[in-house]
Amino acid sequence: MQIKIRKTGQYKKSLPKSLSNLFFVLFFCIFSAFTLIAYYSTNYFLLKKEKQAVNQTVDMVRVRLSQVNSNFSINNLSDVLYQNSKENLKIDSYSGQELIRSRRDLTNILDSKQDIYIYNIDKRMIFTTDEEENSFNLEGPINKVFEDQLPDEYRGLSIIQKVYSKETGHLLGYVQIFQDLENYYIIRARLLIWLLFVELFGTSLAYFIIYFSTRHFLEPLQNLHDVMRMISENPNNLALRSNIKSGDEIEELSSIFDTMLDKVENYTNLQSRFISDVSHELRTPVAIIKGHIGLLQRWGKDDSEILEESLNATAHEADRMAIMINDMLDMIRVQGSFDGHQNDITNLESSIETVIGNFKVLREDFIFNWTNPKLDLEGKIYKNHFEQALMILIDNAIKYSQKEKEITIDLRLQSTNQAIVTVTDKGEGISQEDFEHIFERFYRSDKSRNRTSTQAGLGIGLSILHQIVEGYNLSMEVKSLLHEGSTFILYIPLVDPLQLIN
Repeated sequence: MQIKIRKTGQYKKSLPKSLSNLFFVLFFCIFSAFTLIAYYSTNYFLLKKEKQAVNQTVDMVRVRLSQVNSNFSINNLSDVLYQNSKENLKIDSYSGQELIRSRRDLTNILDSKQDIYIYNIDKRMIFTTDEEENSFNLEGPINKVFEDQLPDEYRGLSIIQKVYSKETGHLLGYVQIFQDLENYYIIRARLLIWLLFVELFGTSLAYFIIYFSTRHFLEPLQNLHDVMRMISENPNNLALRSNIKSGDEIEELSSIFDTMLDKVENYTNLQSRFISDVSHELRTPVAIIKGHIGLLQRWGKDDSEILEESLNATAHEADRMAIMINDMLDMIRVQGSFDGHQNDITNLESSIETVIGNFKVLREDFIFNWTNPKLDLEGKIYKNHFEQALMILIDNAIKYSQKEKEITIDLRLQSTNQAIVTVTDKGEGISQEDFEHIFERFYRSDKSRNRTSTQAGLGIGLSILHQIVEGYNLSMEVKSLLHEGSTFILYIPLVDPLQLIN
């Protein structure tokens, strides 16, 4: 089998940078769309305003020119347009054609961006405010605003309309208004530059804000990543925890990861402890068996007494080894079996009846005092664990009650949400010296006791009981007088009757 080892960071890619780039592209697209909309909408309204100005001016000029009663000529135009300031008129002659040139301010109608051109019915120019215009022919569509391109100048807008006499209704000539768009193009260019600057500045600012904000928000995830990487590099360093307090999903992820590490560390410790306990506890019986085998090899073949003694001792130590292994396996199973049974419930009377019935068969020499109160109590504990705890208590009472072989088991209701289970014996009791150590693993008050009881003889029974109590957050109390007996009291939380109904 080939094992591939992936190097840490081989496919590493900065998440803050990736998110920042993604949001940068998103914001750039949004800003670009905003820039285009702002640019084209502003351009539309500016151009619309210019067209309105052209139409408004041509209407005013046309109304004023409609006062003329005959075809447009230099004389009647000067009378209509410049009644009080004819001395400022300038009459030019070009190619045999005469026309009036006047400054814009003389008309009192045009603004600084406009020029007026008036044509007779033959479409020949006879009046203009443009001092440089030398084209005398009328060109362009009638009654329609159109773009008028001037050589080497900004484009402008023009409109041509027919002028009719107000009195006779006859055609008098044509009038053309030209709107210079120089200011419009300047404003449009400045607007484009300003919008591009805002877009670039806004997207750049957004990029840095998003980048540092993303780094800040993802810092807990980076911490979690660092913890994972350190554990990956050193699998034995299971004491590391992320302990992230960000108040969001990352904290929940960190909590799940830390809980998983707690379980892995617990199982690893259990494995290490099991190996240590096995090596510690099996060292003595293995040495004894090895010694007796050596004794048999030297003298046991010829001496029947030595042969019998060595075989009995070897069998006894082999039984002890089997008991040790079973005990330690029981302890390991209990330590790893609480998580899936925290919501289980057990009928206490039924379980007590089962355990006592088994002991009555195994130990007929003992008297078991038990009266079923018939309270139908449901405890918040897994059935197997409750029965195991009760078996440990009764077996412990049996081991230390070799003279007064009487054990009393009692179940009563303390309150609406708690029951009390007591196991009382009349045995040896517990000394003050041993009292503080009874729940320690491998502790035995009588070091010379022959360990052949129904429960393990390694001194781990009460240790398993203590683990069950802690696993379900139970309470336990021990009362004992030396040479008079002991009482173990278990406080079991009960299930709410309404919860059972639901």
